[in-house]
Amino acid sequence: MAAHVTYHYAQPALVEKAIDEWEAHLYKVANNLEIIFTNTSATHWEREALKASERYGSDAYIILVENLAVYEQDLFSRALEENQKSFIDLSTSSVFYILDEQQLVMLENVYFDSVTNWLSDWLLWLVACLLNLGALALFTFYCWSEQKRLANNIATINEKSSPRSRSIDEQIIQIKHYLSDISAQNQTQLNLQRDLLHGVAHEFRSPMARIQFALDMLEDAQEQDRQDLTQSMQKALQGLDDLVKELLSYARLKDGSTVLNIESCVLTELIRQAKKQVEAFYPSIQFEVKNSQIEAEVDTHLLTRLLINILRNAGRFAKSKCEISLTLDSDSIHCIVEDDGIGIPPGKITRIFEPFTRLDPSRSRDSGGCGLGLAIARSIAHLHGGELTVIEKHQGLGGACFCLVLPFNPR
Repeated sequence: MAAHVTYHYAQPALVEKAIDEWEAHLYKVANNLEIIFTNTSATHWEREALKASERYGSDAYIILVENLAVYEQDLFSRALEENQKSFIDLSTSSVFYILDEQQLVMLENVYFDSVTNWLSDWLLWLVACLLNLGALALFTFYCWSEQKRLANNIATINEKSSPRSRSIDEQIIQIKHYLSDISAQNQTQLNLQRDLLHGVAHEFRSPMARIQFALDMLEDAQEQDRQDLTQSMQKALQGLDDLVKELLSYARLKDGSTVLNIESCVLTELIRQAKKQVEAFYPSIQFEVKNSQIEAEVDTHLLTRLLINILRNAGRFAKSKCEISLTLDSDSIHCIVEDDGIGIPPGKITRIFEPFTRLDPSRSRDSGGCGLGLAIARSIAHLHGGELTVIEKHQGLGGACFCLVLPFNPR
């Protein structure tokens, strides 16, 4: 009987049966080789090897023992110990016949076909396909779950529910638009910070120059002059302090960190409070409030500040009179502030709400403010969901006319 090598591992019964039939076929080929080459002389070995190659559909070689692989040399040694003339290698479907101590005939890749072998091959292919399909299903499920997680994250970022049927392309486009919006917002913030920085540097220049001048003159000044210089420095420092406070207020309004403390109030009362604070600065200006009992849900502290800024701006440019009136539409409240001053040139209306803007270059910082009042007022209006604009009136006092629009939410 021929010596052989096999590899044992868990396999389906059909595959085991196919391997047994395959092994039996190799044994049969080995026995036939023994019959052929036992009575064949050395001069006819190559001829018989070629015939065996054609008969069994394999490759035939006459090789030296020293050219065998390591495990094939072990099979060769085992066959000699057991006085066997042939042995098989099931792992490579090869049959070996020992011609003498130095040479062997090897039939490599011996062909074998049977129904069992065909079925076992298909079974192995089926198992491989099922495993691949299972792996593909797991990968598809993973991709689907990641896509769903991405959609939920996008919905969370945009603070709105994400539709169930959204393709990955649409979601990527949505992310692109979101990132574009974020980039635009960041660019706007950078521009705002740059403009504020330039404005602050310009506004600091005047009081700092006055302080420097006072310090230079203080050492050699007389007693009376020392008092005047000291007052000048105190006034300049107070101006710097006011500027810093206004700048911080504007920055908080623009960065969205301000939280509204909404409460119900009568707008006329807020206007009267703002008027009372402004009248002390402009005693020669008559501020007239037209009565209108309109209630609104607002942040009274911020709205009072908005009204003070508008009234101070009106009092600064008015000649003798300023009027404040309220009107109510179906969904909005209109507060009109009008003065009898020189008005605003049409080409500069859009600029008056920009930080550190003064329309009259002849006005100093002391008389013209720091240039943040109207910018802060408009930011407060936006925070309430409203708007502050300049409108044109064909009839009235003839000066600037500001219109504050606030949403009306009746109870």
